[in-house]
Amino acid sequence: MARRFAAPALAFAGLALYLSAVGANAQIEPLRPHSMYEPPAGKVARSLADSSAGVAADLLTTGEKSQWEKTARYQEVIDLARLYEKRSKYIKVVTFGTTPEGRPMTAIIVSKDKAFTPEAAHKTDKAVVLIQSGIHSGEIEGKDTALMLIRDMAVTNHPHQTAWLDKAIFVIIPLFEIDGHEDRSPFNRPQQQGPDITGTRPQEQQLNLNRDYLKADAPEMRAFLKLYNDWLPDFMFDNHVTDGADYQYDVTWDMTQHEDIGPGSRAWVNNRFVPELNKRMEADGHLVSPYGGLRGDFPGTGGAGMANATAARGTIAPPAAGGGDAANRAARSSRASTNGLRDFNVEVFSPRYSHYWSGARNRPCLLVETHSLKTAKTRAWSNYDIMVHSIDIVAEAPQALRKAVRDSDAADAAMAGHKDQQMFLGGKTADTSHPIVYHSLKRVSEVSPITGKPVMHFTAEKDDLTVNMHDGVETTAAAPVPTGFLIPLAWKSIADELALQGVVMERTTKDLGDQTFDTWRFTGAKKQPTPFEGRTFTDYTLQPVTEKMHMPAGSYYVPMNQPRARIIMAMLHPAAPDALVRWGFMDAIFEGFGRIGAGEYLSVPIATRMAADHPELWAEFDNKVKSDSTFAEDADARLRWWISRSSYQPSAANKYPIAEVWTKTW
Repeated sequence: MARRFAAPALAFAGLALYLSAVGANAQIEPLRPHSMYEPPAGKVARSLADSSAGVAADLLTTGEKSQWEKTARYQEVIDLARLYEKRSKYIKVVTFGTTPEGRPMTAIIVSKDKAFTPEAAHKTDKAVVLIQSGIHSGEIEGKDTALMLIRDMAVTNHPHQTAWLDKAIFVIIPLFEIDGHEDRSPFNRPQQQGPDITGTRPQEQQLNLNRDYLKADAPEMRAFLKLYNDWLPDFMFDNHVTDGADYQYDVTWDMTQHEDIGPGSRAWVNNRFVPELNKRMEADGHLVSPYGGLRGDFPGTGGAGMANATAARGTIAPPAAGGGDAANRAARSSRASTNGLRDFNVEVFSPRYSHYWSGARNRPCLLVETHSLKTAKTRAWSNYDIMVHSIDIVAEAPQALRKAVRDSDAADAAMAGHKDQQMFLGGKTADTSHPIVYHSLKRVSEVSPITGKPVMHFTAEKDDLTVNMHDGVETTAAAPVPTGFLIPLAWKSIADELALQGVVMERTTKDLGDQTFDTWRFTGAKKQPTPFEGRTFTDYTLQPVTEKMHMPAGSYYVPMNQPRARIIMAMLHPAAPDALVRWGFMDAIFEGFGRIGAGEYLSVPIATRMAADHPELWAEFDNKVKSDSTFAEDADARLRWWISRSSYQPSAANKYPIAEVWTKTW
């Protein structure tokens, strides 16, 4: 994911590398940044050594053979997977898609039952574990370690790993972002200590796949969604390398564990998985931390885009389209420490990201973030071990996880039609905290001849700080789950997006006429000034309305009493931070003024006539003016209040085309 606290302080071989460069595009030798602290157990990396011991050279990964100085080309990965397939009857290599540059996308199925199809796997009632590596192709040790696990389980038959196959089936994608992986350069990851040549962060259409899970613009993501929907894994890994501040930790992680995942899965994560994972990793010599950062260390940087919205069907403030978590940053900058300690913040993401998208599917996903300044060997050791311990926890009681997932699906589906319950849509880091010891490194600053100003860098001296850990979530957007949503036939493109997520829909068989439904009107719609991930975000304020809407035969009804209720709400409810309307899937509705095709010189007389003819409406209006100061000061809202109640139907401009259904009448 490469979350940027700031440009990391690097240990350079020498300033002469820079000063000797001549010309605007002069080349220098690739830098070799490194951490000022390596975990002692990482030098031995016992688990890696055990996996590699006695293995024939042709079965080793390129990382192992090169002491983690190099990483394999795509074809080498496929060749190794095919070799494993030849050596084991429990391995099947499958193709599940094609990249923009025409390369086949490969997954490796490992099953003791030879359940190499989703249908066969589901009949076994075993847990399905999905391992995904290389979604950012420069962050690449997960590719080798995933291949090592395959070899351990089914080729060299390590007893510990082989035992997993009695309880689980594995779907492993060693390399997700293939085209960018082959766009190799020693300069692609200047903030990372090896391998010597790596791929790029985005794919070849310059889309970041780990911002694409909900909108699914990239061909690679659409192929992945098909694979995921077919297999429906119970647990998922997404392997990354983060960059930023140097510290003692060798691996950090993140998961949905609050209202952002269903109640059964949430309980499993918090009561079983997280405590066990941390305990087991620390016993193996790892220093583990939640994925976050110290407040104020690196101003101007942040993580994921997120909305700061009010609950229910009300207004919403815009998310930061460029990936900066505006709500979290605002909370950090305004939060005053009450006990003199510094703040450590675990940020809140949204379903455009792997682990929050999987959480919206009620399937726990472990976001693994090893650190770019550690050696590639240390990163591989951390990545390997965190996967081993996580799989152990799953395999020790797989049915507990499967029940937790099913319970979460059922609980979400049961919320449909209940206006007294609200589903989480978005949040920010909570103000509440508890003290922890944060294992940092001391830092000093020196004046740089390049900038002429002090530049901070880290030292090898440990700096163990007691800090306020902010790892809770404050809900900023939530809403009741309707009985269903209706998508007019003309907006088939939205139904197509839902279909990519495996959402169940019905087609209406007759024209429903002009019925009255709950929907929303937008005011203050404003496009972000620069594109983000190939799209331009829209900011707006929401106003819930009840209006007549035409639903012709063939329209799409999306029942909400289904397991995918949470992901549907994330896509269709306009208060959600990653709603499709925000991503630009319905931009045409923001064109035009959006009233009745008449200016105030005609619409005000209409409202005046209505007020004279309907004293009951005037009483209602007058009461709202007196009780709602925001409404009273908004001339446009006051006029729209009358026009929306008139016989003059508003145009489609600034009107959400999708309806909430609370009572199905057809």
